[in-house]
Amino acid sequence: MSLREKAISGAKWSAASMISIVSVQFLQVAILAHLLRPGELGLASMVSLVTTLADMFLDMGLSTAIVQRKNVAANELSSLYWLNVLFGAVLGGLLLAGSGLAAWFFSEPELKALVGLAALMFFVSPHGLLYQSLMARELMFDMLSKIEVASSMVLFITTLVAALRGYGAYSPVIGALTAAVCRVVLLNLNGRKLHKPGLRLRFSETRSYLSFGVFQAMDSMVNYLNVNFGGIVAGRALGAATLGGYNLALNCAVNFPARLNPFFTRVLFPVFSIIQDDIAKLRQNYYKLTGFIAMFNFPLVFGLMVVAPDFVVCMFGEKWLWATPVLRVLCLVGAFRCIGNPVASLMMATANIRVSFWFNLTKTTAMLPAIIVGAYLGGALGVAISLLTVEAMMLLPMYRFMLKRVLGPSFGEFCNACFVPLRMTIPMVASVLVVSELLDASSMGHVLKLVTEVTLGAVVFGVTFLLDRSLLCAEIRGIVFKMVRKAALRHGLQ
Repeated sequence: MSLREKAISGAKWSAASMISIVSVQFLQVAILAHLLRPGELGLASMVSLVTTLADMFLDMGLSTAIVQRKNVAANELSSLYWLNVLFGAVLGGLLLAGSGLAAWFFSEPELKALVGLAALMFFVSPHGLLYQSLMARELMFDMLSKIEVASSMVLFITTLVAALRGYGAYSPVIGALTAAVCRVVLLNLNGRKLHKPGLRLRFSETRSYLSFGVFQAMDSMVNYLNVNFGGIVAGRALGAATLGGYNLALNCAVNFPARLNPFFTRVLFPVFSIIQDDIAKLRQNYYKLTGFIAMFNFPLVFGLMVVAPDFVVCMFGEKWLWATPVLRVLCLVGAFRCIGNPVASLMMATANIRVSFWFNLTKTTAMLPAIIVGAYLGGALGVAISLLTVEAMMLLPMYRFMLKRVLGPSFGEFCNACFVPLRMTIPMVASVLVVSELLDASSMGHVLKLVTEVTLGAVVFGVTFLLDRSLLCAEIRGIVFKMVRKAALRHGLQ
């Protein structure tokens, strides 16, 4: 199988798993929004902020370094395995010790017990990280996808049962801990075929990986602040209930679309690593990837922006309707973020992680004061507007200091990768906007109105996609039609 065929096959499996996982996660969030009180949902969001921060340092970028390296010795893998376990134990201990500090920072005493329970995940998760990296390195995305789907189902079922039994803010933590155990067991059952770690830990064998991984971990830390600092400020300054609504909007407009993108970037990272010395091929594939991601994300985020009021009422309930303006602004943030999403894979694959780190640090430095000012002047909406302002301002510098450095002068290709999906989304947005103004939710109900808007948007975008003559759409249509033909032949159809 050629590298292209492996990439397409990997993308197919990753797409299926990511769509399944994000669908389950969205359903979980929607159910919790109805079952939990706003304050309880805010507490769960605070726990997520704390554990996500710790997770940035779980393996110090070692997993990424393993995939990026062309050759890794067996003794190095053993040392890396136990180093991951060591990092996890240290992080888990720090979370247990610092749970009181988190409770003080957010002025929520109950947060101490919640963070202490969540800390147990860091004693479990590292035992699967090496196997996940090795399976990604071997492009075994079919098995990884099955493991991720199984873990997400365990997470959903456990969380739902705990919520129904009245565990409140503890429900997502219980679900996450159970899912972590499931994931580690499945990764060990399948990953040990690739490597069985011995009882060996030599820091000298991990030094070169850490030199790469430290910057990757620092870059992830900066990205964490880019994504989550608004939530930190909202939780600290505005309280748990406001944080709950802000996080609902952030998840729908930014986080959930971003979680779908790895079915492109996760597969293309090892591919980029293989072709990193061929700049022309690297540039061609990178901008193709950017166009694919924008084509996938733009209809979601711009469509959500138009139907936001009906969406919020149907999915989360009228008690969250106040978050609709926040959701609309964050949809624009999600559009900018999807354009920059593939940059991380490109910079890691070409060993330019330090450039990525310094750029993201500059972006974060500009974002932090903007968010603080936005929160105190405009509440949750002010935070969202601040995020949007910084994202828009940093788009051209991202091209100038990152893409041009690695891919060479290619501004026309960069603009084309963004413009074609935007051009195709405009007819969909215009038609849904007109129909949304004509329909009356009070007479037909929010559910029927939302179904009508979504159906119309899907039809208009589908027709536009089929008729568009751009090379990007032609290639996507070719891939889709080829997959359909193969599926038809497997089932004996012509």
